[in-house]
Amino acid sequence: MKIYVLIIACMLCLTTAFAQYCSLQKGQKLYYEVLTGEKKIETYTSVVGVETKNDSTFITLGDFAPKMNEKMKDTLFYHKVAYANGNTLVYLQDGESMKNNMLGMMAAALNKNDMTAAKEKFEVNGQICLLLNEKQKKGDKIKANEMSIRIKPVTMTVSIKGEYEGTETISTPAGQFDCVKVTYSMKMKFFMFSDESQITEWYAKGVGLVKHEEKSRKLGQKMVKTLTKIAE
Repeated sequence: MKIYVLIIACMLCLTTAFAQYCSLQKGQKLYYEVLTGEKKIETYTSVVGVETKNDSTFITLGDFAPKMNEKMKDTLFYHKVAYANGNTLVYLQDGESMKNNMLGMMAAALNKNDMTAAKEKFEVNGQICLLLNEKQKKGDKIKANEMSIRIKPVTMTVSIKGEYEGTETISTPAGQFDCVKVTYSMKMKFFMFSDESQITEWYAKGVGLVKHEEKSRKLGQKMVKTLTKIAE
């Protein structure tokens, strides 16, 4: 009997050690409160797809965005997460998702001919990724990466650099979570204009993003996104 208990305990330890920093439950919704200055909105992220290939799991998340004007409908902007061998790769921005999201936004405002022309002018290359695992220590550097967005003849570049801040337990309306904490800067260059946002994020195992704080260097406005509820 003791042997069986020991085997189960070891299995549980292994499961915990390799837990992913995202949800694998298709259909689950993570609700957030987003506070920008004095403006507050409610939004959610839905797990819309989970696919396993070999030793890797690929998750598609949809970020619900309330309509911005009368012409635009409520929209899901998609992004990706990948998990394999104890590593969670969060695609903060990736070329394929960015292109589809931008074209989806333009589809609400353009006619068919203008939409075709926009597709031909639109190019996105590269990706902005964040790697999360239990091996990372406070002070370890986040791998710098860059993405370019080109709407001919204009090109915008986005880059990231930062570091891991160790672990931290935080409380939200959705509960208390043991999180890995990261801080990074997201820099954007567009023509002669450039701006840099300072970002802090907390991720919990089996959940994903619990909290996001962001402040623009030039605009000075702070945005805080906090998990309020998890729905099956």
